[in-house]
Amino acid sequence: MSLHNVLERCTLMLKSRNMAWALAIMLVSAGLTATAAAAADQVQKIAVVDVDKVYTNAPRVKQYSEELNAFGQDLSKKVEIRNKNMMLNETEIQELVTLKTKSSRTAAEDARIKEIENTEGARDEQYRTLQATKEPTEEQKTQLKELQDMRQKAKDTLDALAKDYDGQLKSKQQELLGKADADIREAITKVAGAKGITMVIAKDAVLFGGLDISDDIIANLDRKMQ
Repeated sequence: MSLHNVLERCTLMLKSRNMAWALAIMLVSAGLTATAAAAADQVQKIAVVDVDKVYTNAPRVKQYSEELNAFGQDLSKKVEIRNKNMMLNETEIQELVTLKTKSSRTAAEDARIKEIENTEGARDEQYRTLQATKEPTEEQKTQLKELQDMRQKAKDTLDALAKDYDGQLKSKQQELLGKADADIREAITKVAGAKGITMVIAKDAVLFGGLDISDDIIANLDRKMQ
C-alpha cells in the first residue's frame, strides 16, 4: 500500500469513527461520587449520542484530522522529492529535502535548491548518455558503474524510508484516534453531569427515545490552543 493510500485510509478513519462506539453502551454517573447502589435507586435519565455526527462536526476532531493530513502530506512530499532526484548522494538529497520542505525560504536557499537540482539533472543526462554508448571506454564504464550504484542506493534508501513513513503515519493515526476517543468520552461525562444524565448510549444502538446530546458534545469539543 502506497503512502498516499495509507494517508487516505487513516484520514477517513479519523473523520468517521464508529467502530466499537456504535455497539458500546457508556454509563455516566450523574454524581461522580455516587455509589452503584444509590444510582440504582434513582430514576434513570437516558441520553443518546450520534457518534458519526460528533466525529464529523466536532471542531477538535477536525483539528486532529487536519493534523494527520498535514503529517501525511509532509511525508508524501519527502518521498516525492526523493523519487524525482535519484541521481544524488544521501548528503545532497537530505539537504534538498530539508530545503524544499521548509515553510519559508531565503533567496540563497532557493538558489541552492536550483544548484542541487541542476547537479542531479546533469548526472541523469550523463547516465543516459553512457547507457546509450555502444562501445564505452574503460573510464566511461567506471563512470556508468558509479552512477548506477548511486541510483540504486537512492532507490534502496527510498524504499526503506517509504516503509518507515507508512509506520509513522499509522502510529500517528492511532495516537490521534486515541486522543479523539478520550476527548469525546470526557465531553460526554461533562455534559451528562451538567444535565443530570445517568446513562448515555450510542444512538445507533437505540431504536427509540433518549435525549440527544450530540450537539452539546460537539459544542464542548472546541479546538485546542496551538
